[in-house]
Amino acid sequence: MIKTEDFKFDTDFTLITGACGGLGKAFVTKCAENSENLLLTGTSEKKLSALYNEISERFNNLKILTYVCDLANRENRKGLLEFISKEKITITRLINNAGVIIEGDIDRFSDEEIENAIQVNCIGTVDLTKKLLKVRDRTRKFEILTVSSIASSYPIPHMAVYAATKSFLVSMMTALSVEYKNERVVFTTVCPGGMATTQAMKDSIKSMGIGGKLSTIPVSKVAEGSLKALKRKKKIYVPGLFNKFLVFISKPFTKSFLARQSGRIYRKSQKKRNF
Repeated sequence: MIKTEDFKFDTDFTLITGACGGLGKAFVTKCAENSENLLLTGTSEKKLSALYNEISERFNNLKILTYVCDLANRENRKGLLEFISKEKITITRLINNAGVIIEGDIDRFSDEEIENAIQVNCIGTVDLTKKLLKVRDRTRKFEILTVSSIASSYPIPHMAVYAATKSFLVSMMTALSVEYKNERVVFTTVCPGGMATTQAMKDSIKSMGIGGKLSTIPVSKVAEGSLKALKRKKKIYVPGLFNKFLVFISKPFTKSFLARQSGRIYRKSQKKRNF
């Protein structure tokens, strides 16, 4: 689905992937409140249409477009870029929010499920970032905000694929921030803790006890803080004092030690949920 009017766009847009999810919608709202024109993507035409109707009604002074795009699909990504070119849209900010969470021992998942998570979280995100960097207006500042997780600081047994993909994003975007440091490109990677966006996430947070509760930050606060960190050109942003502490205490220890400790925590959490 593409929502357009009877004119071509030649103004600045913020592109938000995974716009229909809890954090994605929070980013949409915050950017709209900042009077930013929006290009919103997601995998569900129905959800995108509902989001478009809601946001365009609240912010009728903005130009809002939606485009169905599965980041795991190369042709979908190509179509999105062709749409941007055709409509003469200038993307000045990219929010890499789309992501796939898979939880459980690796042998629970099919090859396709694992490949899809890696495609969305890693390959699709990097490919879209690369392509937009290539076509950006080099006379202007270009901002890239990427959503990772505090899981990026820990190898996590029973959630290994997800944690590994989020670690990949931190490494990749931090490296790119150095590559582009003299080219008016700003990279910020946000590493949030728990976010109670679905019932499954709420159950997971509850099963973590006091640690899960302390780690959880409302999505509106995560989005607001992330955009402020981007404005300050902060390379890594961790919302919440407890989450900052979790990242800090991970640094002195070996990966093997961290894996053993995080594995115990997640196995206990999953048993509580009969996962």
